[in-house]
Amino acid sequence: MGRGGQGGAMREAARHVGGLGGLAEWEVEDLVKRADEVGRELGRDMSTSQIRNFLDEVNRIDAETRGKEAQFDSSRVILLKPLLAYAAGRETNRNKQAVLKDFTSLFSAAADGTRSAQDFKRFVDFTRAVVAYHRFYGGSNQ
Repeated sequence: MGRGGQGGAMREAARHVGGLGGLAEWEVEDLVKRADEVGRELGRDMSTSQIRNFLDEVNRIDAETRGKEAQFDSSRVILLKPLLAYAAGRETNRNKQAVLKDFTSLFSAAADGTRSAQDFKRFVDFTRAVVAYHRFYGGSNQ
């Protein structure tokens, strides 16, 4: 995929996620397919440390909320949005910044679709799958 088509999978996934009533409605097969496409796009322009920092925060929230489904509070997930915006804003390379902005839009839409513990489980599944595919496709170490 050339530079002109970059971000297409992320933008399409963001539209799909935005159309769901909640992430729990997301079919696992589609989630994995989209994670593969997103991971492939990210593999060129998003560093492993950038994507791992995001995953680490998602894993922290997961560990803190595991077993507390009845009291799930989506505010921690919503607060990931400024973290993503900060990472995109720090990037000085225009191509990488554009990719990070698409990544921010995608995961902001996913955060907005996370209202319950079941939604959050899908959010975690998607995040981990994207990171796995990013690594599979040779995610950059710069």
